[in-house]
Amino acid sequence: MSTHTSSWTSPGAGDTALGSRGAGWRWGALYGPAVYGVSAAAVALPATADHLANSGPALVWILTAYAVGVGIGAVTGGRLTDLWGTRPVLLTAAALLAAGTVTCASASTLAVVVCGRILLAIGSGATMAVALTATAGLPAARRPTALAAFGACLAGFSATAPLAGAIATHRSWQVALTLPVLSILAVPACFPLTTRLPHHRRSVDGVGVGLVTAAATGLLLLAQSAAQPSAATAVTAAATATITATLALRAHRRPHGFLPSGTLSAAWFWYAAATAGGVYGGLFAVLYAVPHVLAAQGYSTTDIGVLLLPGAVIGVLVARSAVRTARRVPPGRVLAVVSMMLAAGLGCAATNQRPWVLAATSTAAFTAAAVTQTLLTAYVTSRAAPHNRGGVLGLLLLATFLGGALGAAISAAQWPTAAAVLPVLGALAASRLR
Repeated sequence: MSTHTSSWTSPGAGDTALGSRGAGWRWGALYGPAVYGVSAAAVALPATADHLANSGPALVWILTAYAVGVGIGAVTGGRLTDLWGTRPVLLTAAALLAAGTVTCASASTLAVVVCGRILLAIGSGATMAVALTATAGLPAARRPTALAAFGACLAGFSATAPLAGAIATHRSWQVALTLPVLSILAVPACFPLTTRLPHHRRSVDGVGVGLVTAAATGLLLLAQSAAQPSAATAVTAAATATITATLALRAHRRPHGFLPSGTLSAAWFWYAAATAGGVYGGLFAVLYAVPHVLAAQGYSTTDIGVLLLPGAVIGVLVARSAVRTARRVPPGRVLAVVSMMLAAGLGCAATNQRPWVLAATSTAAFTAAAVTQTLLTAYVTSRAAPHNRGGVLGLLLLATFLGGALGAAISAAQWPTAAAVLPVLGALAASRLR
């Protein structure tokens, strides 16, 4: 690697004058709008159903396609930051965000909307990978301060997402579905902090990229079949299993290929991935179901956004306390507690769908997601080799949003009893983190 990196700076190295906190806020502003692709879009789903004349189970594609697209963008963008640096990845991500926005804005059918959302999601995933890799690449002494600012910024976006979705829906349901494009506004501020291009770029394992994309797509189709079972489910499962096995074998034979070497054989990574996927599965279940339940009870889109806002703010405050607690106790214990808290909320909502219960469950979901993102980023950063860090964080994001896609699909089929199992599994995995 030394022959390739001598001519360029490490991620985040351009922030010397800003200080760690300033860099954390900038990267957080780049990452944050990706949250709107889930939370804000979920609030807009009832209005989207009216305009597209589609049922709720069909509309789950808007969330699941975005979730898996984010995962594909994150794992690809994360690995490319290892190979090429953050600058070209950031510019490519901005172009994808713009293309996805134009597609969604001109859509009149669900199929076109989903295509636009996939483009948006891949762009969002790449920006998320850039932001996480750059923040994680700061010197160890400065990283905690930057991560704290990054987490606070992310929590702020999470807190405002439901209301932002409601406001945008008043303008147009299409606007509400394209809010992740706001990440482009942070590109000028983050651009000076990106890596310079190396003189000799390393080649990209195109076959590895294709296999990861195919495996993630297969998992998306399997998740979607939870809401709309079909005879093709078994065929899809077999194909996905074959592709995944091929990918694992290729990673073993090509340790310097697309997947970071040693990651798939590391138990700590699988525990972290299961924790993140379980928590986000519960989060997506909440974000899909709560707006639909409240809309059926007669609440408007704005009412839903306002109702969820206080819970989101409470979640932000609780999450910050939990992150501070993790400095004194093992982070796995904190993650296990917030995962079980989310599972309990889903269980309560299964039997009592009063507005305050749904709001409380949303609070648990926002809290668990914020804590999980911050603690697992620090956890993975401490264990991944610097030259593989972007790829490992990208794989973690892929697992995170695949779990989210599964949660949304399960919620569309059986809200929310079955979805409560996902954060329970996440809690079990978190208890194994060391």
